[in-house]
Order: sequence, then C-alpha cells, then structure tokens
Amino acid sequence: MSVSEIPALNRSERRKQHTRQQLLEAAANLLNEVGYSRLTVKSITDRADVGYGTFYLHFADVDEIVWAVIHTLAEEMTTLTEQKIAGLPFPLREYHSRIYIFEYAAQTRQGIVELFGSSGSAKLLQRYQDYLAAKHEENLRLGRYSSGLELPPMFLAQMITGALVRLLIWWSETPNDYTPRQMADMLYEAIYRQPAPR
Repeated sequence: MSVSEIPALNRSERRKQHTRQQLLEAAANLLNEVGYSRLTVKSITDRADVGYGTFYLHFADVDEIVWAVIHTLAEEMTTLTEQKIAGLPFPLREYHSRIYIFEYAAQTRQGIVELFGSSGSAKLLQRYQDYLAAKHEENLRLGRYSSGLELPPMFLAQMITGALVRLLIWWSETPNDYTPRQMADMLYEAIYRQPAPR
C-alpha cells in the first residue's frame, strides 16, 4: 500500500490520536519531574487536561503508559546507537553499543533504579528485557553481532540480555567507581572470555 492509498484519518480518529499523544507527553514530563513511584492516573490526566476516564480509553494502567514512554525512548536510543556504530565491524559494533547503553544508564541512573530496581515494576522490567532480547536476537540473526559460539541466537539473546539488564540495575543501585567503558569491558570479557576490542 502506497502512502497515497493510506486512508486519511477522520476527525474522531485524529482527536483520539491527539488525546493519546497528550497523555504520553504528560506521563513523560511527570516521570522526569516526580518519578515513577509518584506517577498516578490522576496526575497524568490533570497534566494532559483530559478527564480521568479518558485515560482508560487509551491505556489499561500506569505501567502501560510508562512502557509506551520507555519504548519510545528505547527506540530513539537504538536509532542513535545504530547511527554511531554504522560501519563498525563485529566485535567493535557490539562492544560500542554496550558502552553507549552504560553511558545512557549513567545519565538516567535514578530512573533505572526507580523503574527496574528493587522497588520498581516487575512488569516494566520484563517488558524492557523482552525488548532488548528481541533487538539482540535480530542483531545476531542479521550478522550485526557474532557471538563466536555455535548456540541458537534466541538462547544467546536471552543470556546476554539477562546479564546486561542485571548489571545495569546493579551498577545503578550500588555505589561503585566503574565507568561505562569499564562496565562494557567487563561484560564483553565475561561473555566472550577475551579482552574487549579497541
């Protein structure tokens, strides 16, 4: 279907999309201002200037709208990372993508702790892990990453994601002096049993 064949949205559909976008923007702003633990449906609808019940026409609960915000940010980060590592061969490609993940985590440390840490949301953590595992599996299947191991990409993606996410949470929650590059170095060496590439 070409762009010219996509049917135009009617007024009701445009209004619905606009309201959903208002809710998403309100949730994103409030996450930055008050954090996940103080985010409520009422605070989101008040900020978006829509009725309380309107929220439930678009989202099932606070975690669903927060995931929509996180997913958008994760996709933006993925796009930026892919631009930065375009043209790099494996293993530099994978290694540098991990550095960027830890650098981003260093900038958003409090949010990671609040969303995924010991007092965070198990549902959001699971969705984030599923998202990262799918990205890793895609990269392995397309040859963008190469584990050097004769194991199924699905298994490797789950294993790498589990290690990466657990380290992100631990590193964010636990006072330590490790830099993003040191974290990426140690993760690379733990997975591949060789020093990180330079």
